[in-house]
Amino acid sequence: MQAHTMQKFLSIYYVYLLEFNFFLLIIAFIFNFKHIKEIFEEIGNKNLLIVVLISIIGMSSVSLINPRNHRIYYDENIYNSIGQCIAYHKRAVMCNEGYYENKELKVAAEEYNKQPAAYPYLISVIFRTFGTNELYIFIFNNIIFGLTAVVIFLISFLLFKDIYASLLACFSYILIPVNLQWFNTCAAEPSTVFFAGMSILSSLIYLRNKKPVNLFFFTTALAFSLNFRPESFLIAFVVGIVFLLKDFEIFRRREFYFYGALLFLLSTGIVLHLYAMRSQSWGAPGAKFSLDYFPRNFRTNSMFYLKNEEFPLLFSIFGIAGFLFYKNKEYIKEKTILLSWFLAFWGMFLFFYAGTYKHDEGLSTRFSLLSYIPFAIFIGLGVASIRSLLKNKVGSIELIVILLIIFNFTWFLPFIRSQSKGESAACRMDHKYAMEFRKLLPEDSIIFTHNPNMFLTSGQSAIQTSTETYNPGTIRRHLNRFKGGVYVHYNYWSGVSYNKIQREFTDNILNKYDYEIIKEYHYRNYKYGLYKIID
Repeated sequence: MQAHTMQKFLSIYYVYLLEFNFFLLIIAFIFNFKHIKEIFEEIGNKNLLIVVLISIIGMSSVSLINPRNHRIYYDENIYNSIGQCIAYHKRAVMCNEGYYENKELKVAAEEYNKQPAAYPYLISVIFRTFGTNELYIFIFNNIIFGLTAVVIFLISFLLFKDIYASLLACFSYILIPVNLQWFNTCAAEPSTVFFAGMSILSSLIYLRNKKPVNLFFFTTALAFSLNFRPESFLIAFVVGIVFLLKDFEIFRRREFYFYGALLFLLSTGIVLHLYAMRSQSWGAPGAKFSLDYFPRNFRTNSMFYLKNEEFPLLFSIFGIAGFLFYKNKEYIKEKTILLSWFLAFWGMFLFFYAGTYKHDEGLSTRFSLLSYIPFAIFIGLGVASIRSLLKNKVGSIELIVILLIIFNFTWFLPFIRSQSKGESAACRMDHKYAMEFRKLLPEDSIIFTHNPNMFLTSGQSAIQTSTETYNPGTIRRHLNRFKGGVYVHYNYWSGVSYNKIQREFTDNILNKYDYEIIKEYHYRNYKYGLYKIID
């Protein structure tokens, strides 16, 4: 099957498969809710209230401390565009040319994206329920942050039966600085983390009850979690460690193979997607993965946890203490599971060309999010170990530790509030001014831009700037069609120094047609403008 044919097939098949998977996951959650409720009953109402309070504090702090904006350009716009196309056209594609007729989006040109489609699918659920508005996606990721804290508590408690350690695990998680930056974006990593955690949680619920309905929950959660990022498949490795160490007998049960078949069916979308995208360079100048990247990435990503700049050294000390000293003889298997989880998602990027957390002015720190759940649980274990050691020697040790964590956290507030740097800062300004230009566009108009998705998700007809180069006369035809006018967006790509082809797409239009300057902005050596083509 040719690549184009497979991508066209996947753009439809993938959507319906994810819809089926998500529906089954909701049903499975409902069927398993009583088992989750039993866990909360076991910890007591007081501790449940504390968990809920930590979750609410997490959702509030992530939305209030850190400015709400994009950090990875222009991926977040692409995710929203694909979500919009799924919501309104049931196809997992990015719209490169779209028109609004009677407030309804018509897709004229589309492109299948390299990223798996689970996150855009979730965006589509939000858009088709509440309407297309980027704000809803920010709020969604804020909510996901609070829910992830709850998942961490449950995983920690099911593994170690230590309420105090579990509370400290989820409390420390909501105070990790990089979390507070990325959970207030439209990026895919927050959902990736949450559903990976759900996979582990559902496997532990099965180990606790050993009922087929629990295996149903685990199967649907694991299948869905595989569809967020290419490295999401590593959670299956962690789950394998869980069953290998905690319940090897599962491989002898008949229901395992029944649900294994269901898992295979639900995984066909991501398998076909990765096969179809196997030749993608992902922006790498050479090999995407190589041993050559290891020395640099290992040095940078190890020091990330020790330099006390973006990740608190205090948390690293607690985490190491938890791994080394928390009830070593009793919980070797459980610690092995957590260590495997951390190493899988931390170690994966050591061989990736953009895997160093300092890549592209620190934008790759988002990859560290994938390893924070097991690290946070180790932090909780470390604090619990210190508490056990000092509780008879130091009064109010619990309060002292909490105050220490909070006081230490305040040192990172300036970093949390900081915004993207370098070229990403120029892209951020591009997005900001594009939204200003959007307010100046009249009804029944269309704009030529390198990033149509920025305008399409705000209800404005848009088309790729390159269209005029590849199909001369497109602007002339659109002048006759759109009575509100044809506009050109001079954006980041129009003046970028390292890509002559992208610059020429805009220059070809402005050199060929007369135009009126509607508005211009400047940021450093970048220009951003809105121009109206004169007929």
